[in-house]
Amino acid sequence: MENSLVEMKRSDEKLVGATLDGDVSAFGMLVERHWRTIVALALTRTSDPSEAEDVAQESFLKAYAQLNRLKDPSRFTGWLSKIALQLCTDAVRRGIRHRTAMRCHTSRAAADSEALAAYSPNPGLSQSQIRFVRETVRQLSEKFRSLIVMRFVGGLSAVQIAEQLGKRPGTVRVWLHRAYRILRTDLAPLLEEVQS
Repeated sequence: MENSLVEMKRSDEKLVGATLDGDVSAFGMLVERHWRTIVALALTRTSDPSEAEDVAQESFLKAYAQLNRLKDPSRFTGWLSKIALQLCTDAVRRGIRHRTAMRCHTSRAAADSEALAAYSPNPGLSQSQIRFVRETVRQLSEKFRSLIVMRFVGGLSAVQIAEQLGKRPGTVRVWLHRAYRILRTDLAPLLEEVQS
């Protein structure tokens, strides 16, 4: 796993260099490679799939516009993640202001549940079961929620998550283990329901 991460960094570095040399398709390859990860990262902060996709799109646009400012191209992923997290903070602030001005929560909740269903990695679950899982994950602390979404929605390994967050892989593994323990307890009713 460590070798694949090193290879990905080298490949990212080459693609950044090619983009800076004028090859726009090289940046397209970076977008394809990191899209799901950035959406998953944004989803941990916004809890809204369409907002997460908007943040991801804006993150890539901003990264492309500021690519010449990236001092170490091998750190593209971490740099892109920081851009996305800052844009998430901005989006959450905008959302709070918007929700304060517009109190139409019920129609938004219905739209959100449909959008969330599209992001379900397990099509065998019912809408109510998917909602239960998402609400349970939302109740985790932000740190654990981010890890769970990055792991299961983004499909990232502990090493890749560590790279994204600038943490040690061992630290991320410990945090994931703690989050799993909490979820195992909180999701026990769903497990019983699915198994019966």
